Amino acid sequence: MKVRIWGARGSHPVPITPKILRRKMVSLVQRIQPEDLESDKTRLDFLTKLPEWLYGTVGGNTPCLELIGSAKEGEISQQIVFDAGTGIIELGNKCMQATPRRKEYHIFFTHFHYDHLQGFPFFVPAYDQTVSIHFYSPVARFKQIVHEQMRHPYFPITMDGKMTSNMTFTELTGDSIQIDNLVIRWRKLNHPGGSYGYRVSEGNKTFAYISDVELMPTDFEQNQANKSFFQGLDTLVLDTPYTLGEAIEKYNWGHSSFTHGVEFAHVWKIKTLFLFHHEPRYNDQRLYLNLQSARWYAKSLGNTALTIYLALEGAEQTV
Repeated sequence: MKVRIWGARGSHPVPITPKILRRKMVSLVQRIQPEDLESDKTRLDFLTKLPEWLYGTVGGNTPCLELIGSAKEGEISQQIVFDAGTGIIELGNKCMQATPRRKEYHIFFTHFHYDHLQGFPFFVPAYDQTVSIHFYSPVARFKQIVHEQMRHPYFPITMDGKMTSNMTFTELTGDSIQIDNLVIRWRKLNHPGGSYGYRVSEGNKTFAYISDVELMPTDFEQNQANKSFFQGLDTLVLDTPYTLGEAIEKYNWGHSSFTHGVEFAHVWKIKTLFLFHHEPRYNDQRLYLNLQSARWYAKSLGNTALTIYLALEGAEQTV
């Protein structure tokens, strides 16, 4: 399996403003030394040695992840999309440029707050009548929810009027669903209004997408339900927008701190953790400081095996 992140911000999109761009440029120029400009090689070396927060950006789109399963040679890999925040817009653009074009999409929703749904009206493949889109959620009658956000006065056109007629809406029941070689399970999360996390397995590889959750003591309990969902995950993308102090101040807001996220990964022996659903007020530098603190905390727990990353737009991870 391969996971690609198309949007990782929480609450609302965060565009790169002229002010932010100028600050990055000023900070970059201040670091240049005469010897850095001597040749193409020295200029490239200078750029590659810049701090990650300066040379690039975390991104400003709201949640959307793409998971690609393994495929036999000559076949198109099966694709699953998690959430339809503004990140799904660029995903759709990329898919329209691919050769051959993908003709089938599977979209799983964690919940239906704006930041997890607002990109779908601009998902270009949905306007292709040769495309089939399959939607999934454990929420009863969620078809109506998805349709309602594309009606007047919220949007000028409707799903029924312009989008592909090849749409199905599957209300998830039972324990799991299988799409080709991918087995998807779900679990209700602690979040205002409700949310669901997803676990995907393919062979002996496991991945989980757990966005919009306020971790509670019950999530750390060594019971069978927790073990079967969390234990030993190869990769976890987890809602961690807050510092510990902010999480205490914002108790019952439905989100977690990176400190709790590291503890969670440590308890469940997870191999790779992506910090996700970034606080929209935080700039790139602040997010990388949080990452540094999270890595330090993991080491203080004696866990040197846990790999921690920031969820960056465009980042890929082979599970």
